[in-house]
Amino acid sequence: MNLNINNKIIFGLMWIFGLIVAVFVISKSVLALNLVIHIPEKYLEVTAGERLTFELEVKYPENPSRRDLRLTYQIKKGNTVVSESKVLKAIETQSSFMDYMTIPESLEVGTYTITNKVQDYENLNEEVSTDFRVVKGRNDLMKYIYILGVAIGIVDVLVITEFWLILKMKKKVENEKK
Repeated sequence: MNLNINNKIIFGLMWIFGLIVAVFVISKSVLALNLVIHIPEKYLEVTAGERLTFELEVKYPENPSRRDLRLTYQIKKGNTVVSESKVLKAIETQSSFMDYMTIPESLEVGTYTITNKVQDYENLNEEVSTDFRVVKGRNDLMKYIYILGVAIGIVDVLVITEFWLILKMKKKVENEKK
């Protein structure tokens, strides 16, 4: 008879423990959001003033209907935010899309981080980031080529003027000898 009472007590405790776990799991429903940001190889190195194009993949399998997500894109150097953009997207179970941010003209050459924060109007708050490089721009190269071209042009004008003066002096000397 003691064994029967002990079994009932153990069964009752197991049932209460299972109920507590179920209530905890239901009340603390974890949102399974998978967020991936990818920069195509072509855009891993950009110049200041250009667009940084990236792909954002959002997988939200527990979302049964459309949900508005607030996307915040930030370009950071260390912990300092140098540029920010906010977008609102409606997403169901998954979405993959290309987006871009314009790199500020004032950015120095170096490695930066693009961070994407995804939030909804409830308790979802996820973040993902990746690095890219800002390199010397083609605009700088064109500026140097332009300066070099102007310098070569000035030297050409000086050389042609010198040859012209020498020829003029030579003709004058020949005319004086006659």
